[in-house]
Amino acid sequence: MQYLRTTFDIPDRATLEGLLHRAQHLKRRRAERRLTPTLSGRVVGMLFEKASTRTRPSIEAGVALLGGATVVLHARDAHALGEEHEPLRDAARVLGSYVDALVARMRSHQDLEELARHARVPVVNGQSEIDHPCQVITDLFTVFERKERPFEVRWAYVGEPSGTANGLLAVAALTGIELALALPEDARLDAQALARAKSAGARVSVGHDPVAAVRGAGVVSTDSWSTPAALEPPARAARLAALARYQVNDALLSHAADDALVLHPLPARRGQEITDDALEGMRSVAFQQAGNRLCVQQALLEWLLGVSG
Repeated sequence: MQYLRTTFDIPDRATLEGLLHRAQHLKRRRAERRLTPTLSGRVVGMLFEKASTRTRPSIEAGVALLGGATVVLHARDAHALGEEHEPLRDAARVLGSYVDALVARMRSHQDLEELARHARVPVVNGQSEIDHPCQVITDLFTVFERKERPFEVRWAYVGEPSGTANGLLAVAALTGIELALALPEDARLDAQALARAKSAGARVSVGHDPVAAVRGAGVVSTDSWSTPAALEPPARAARLAALARYQVNDALLSHAADDALVLHPLPARRGQEITDDALEGMRSVAFQQAGNRLCVQQALLEWLLGVSG
């Protein structure tokens, strides 16, 4: 049974390229209003312990367009999960009997793994602190659409580490893309993901200088700064000041390639990790990137469920 708990669950480059081409086909067929109902008779369940602005609607719309149905559970809709209430393994077995696949955004990646062990249907990580595979593969697809040799483009990731950054390590391992990450000195990527990427021969460098990471890059990616929101005002101000050099702005982008693409998974905290000028500029593909979630997730669900058009 296939799972998509992390981006490393994509088994090889050929599979990844096949998913990208399938997403491109689905996107084109949707524009022509000629989609084949490949998910007819299939139900995709979604379990959200955290809020979703893009994952839920893009999957609901994508499944409906392919003739399938969705069932959504929020934490408030279900009995509390956990050993003090209903064990997650019990809920997983029940949910797995209702649906053909399950997309889960859990509070911890460990809970996602527990869900996958017991659900007996394909489980998709809808975002965790470890990885965000649907987003990362969409990022790659967005570049794939726009670059003649997408796997030869140098990528830079700038800012705080995130599930997206960890997922890019898997992309580098699968495709051979050169990836440079510039992170604050006190920040750490997921150690297991980094070790796995390097053992696979991925061309990955991790440093603290955003200019060095971005220099000559054809793709510049960032993500929301999550740390400041949880701090008291004085500590928050100090943390934002320390992160300021990692902001994606016109000055930083002047070191990238002339035709560089700017990626952001959204939501963006404008004026923090990215400026208005960079997010709305000619290089930015952030909103096209968000729209691409639909066709990429359609391709992923077809693959996980073993159906084709």
